[in-house]
Amino acid sequence: MLLSALITAATLASSALALPPSLTERQTSATCLTKPEATTMVGIYQQLIANYTDALAAQYCSDDFADYSDSINTFLNQPLGGPTFATKKIFMDAQALNPPFPLVVDSIDAVDCTFITLRWHATFGEAMKPSKGITVLELTKATGAWQIKLIDTEFNALTWLLDMGGSYIWEGSVYSPTGVTPAPAGA
Repeated sequence: MLLSALITAATLASSALALPPSLTERQTSATCLTKPEATTMVGIYQQLIANYTDALAAQYCSDDFADYSDSINTFLNQPLGGPTFATKKIFMDAQALNPPFPLVVDSIDAVDCTFITLRWHATFGEAMKPSKGITVLELTKATGAWQIKLIDTEFNALTWLLDMGGSYIWEGSVYSPTGVTPAPAGA
């Protein structure tokens, strides 16, 4: 009986040690985003993606910046789960090649101390179909001003493909910017 009581007490004590404190370090940090700052950073993200300039990226992407997107990795034949643009320089070089397009922020769904989650859509190109996406931004204030450290985004890549003028075959039909037609025999 005594052994059973000791084991129970030890289990409860170890469980109590595993509980998180009532306030995390992020919640008490002096470098947490305010809602107005989060809104500003979402606007900067929108410009970086849809109306890119080198000056904007130089100012608002941290030196240890990275971008992850399996949606984009499928277009680039890059491994899923790996970085899409592993460095600030690679991101800047890739974004400089993209023409402007209308990215509309639908909502800012969550703002944490250094993270923002948002939903967006873009309708452009040949198909003019809305491709919806979700983005998580990780921010840093290492230089004294907020910068984007990490972009993690996923979106409807098949709709994006149609908007870019591409097509695909799915279950016996060819989907293209102009509509859906039966796939050729044997496709």
